[in-house]
Amino acid sequence: MKATLTIFSAFFFPLIGMISLSWAAAAPTRVDIAYPSPSPRVAPLWVAQDMDFFGKYGLKAQAVLVRNNTMLTAGFASGDINMAYTGGTTVLGVAAAGGESKMVLGFVSRGRGFLMVKPDIRKPADLAGKKFGVQSIGGTFWMYAMLGLEQLGLAVARDKIQFIVVGDQPLMMRALESGVIDAMMSTSRAFALDLKKKGFNLLAEVFPPMAATGLVARKPFLEKNPAVVENVLKALIEAEYFLLAPSGKNQTIKTLMNRLKMSDVSLAEEGYADIVKEFEPKPYPSLEGMRNMQRLMALQNPKFNELNPTHLIDASFLKKLEDSGFFAQLQARYKE
Repeated sequence: MKATLTIFSAFFFPLIGMISLSWAAAAPTRVDIAYPSPSPRVAPLWVAQDMDFFGKYGLKAQAVLVRNNTMLTAGFASGDINMAYTGGTTVLGVAAAGGESKMVLGFVSRGRGFLMVKPDIRKPADLAGKKFGVQSIGGTFWMYAMLGLEQLGLAVARDKIQFIVVGDQPLMMRALESGVIDAMMSTSRAFALDLKKKGFNLLAEVFPPMAATGLVARKPFLEKNPAVVENVLKALIEAEYFLLAPSGKNQTIKTLMNRLKMSDVSLAEEGYADIVKEFEPKPYPSLEGMRNMQRLMALQNPKFNELNPTHLIDASFLKKLEDSGFFAQLQARYKE
């Protein structure tokens, strides 16, 4: 009996150890991905969670809302945030503060902004002396505001336009509806249409080159965890191809309605239509867009003129995926 137990132990307990090691090896890698503003453009991040594309590539991802770009930039500078679903504003801000981050993915290379104003504002001159809501001074929505004002021939100082820090797009919409602010920029046609239905006016649209939406990572994190970054990119890009395909439309609209707490399916459909028009099938970060953002941020702080935008982009991960045939595989998989 003792001999039998010895033989059993010799085979059984190493087997238990092997199973434990196998489970440990298969355990997904936890990654936190911050993002600064809920909008339809965040769809790839949310769809990658809902459809478990992250799990497909060995990841367990948590999307963390950080309410403005100032906090996001500070998180990068302190090392509390390693990756974020954001754009050039963050990269430039981190660089100006002495940190190092890279934009490794760029879903949108040309922005689209909608200047929404109170019903009694009907022409550009009516904006003089008014309050303009933004998410943060120097942030992406501030840039869109500056571009909109430029396009209309207005100047902040001369026309006594006051920027009010309110928060992300849903918060700005509520501030506009309650009269706290007189104007705001939206990057979503769905949000703009919602405001139009409530009587607010669309004063202008802008279509600037912008490195506005993608993935940014701290340089030390990129260097230490290239496989993790590559798998995050795979999950996000597959989510993009899924949602751009007609077969992924219904799920994407469902995701948008859930994440943005929309009750009107037509608004979610408008948000989806924006994504289809704006997203790049090969999402390389836009150097032209980064330079345009640098120009705007330098209006607030001349220190941004000292930065070299080419050092703030790392396209090597996407190039590796393209050379491996990853994009071609996704195109074939989601062609309908």
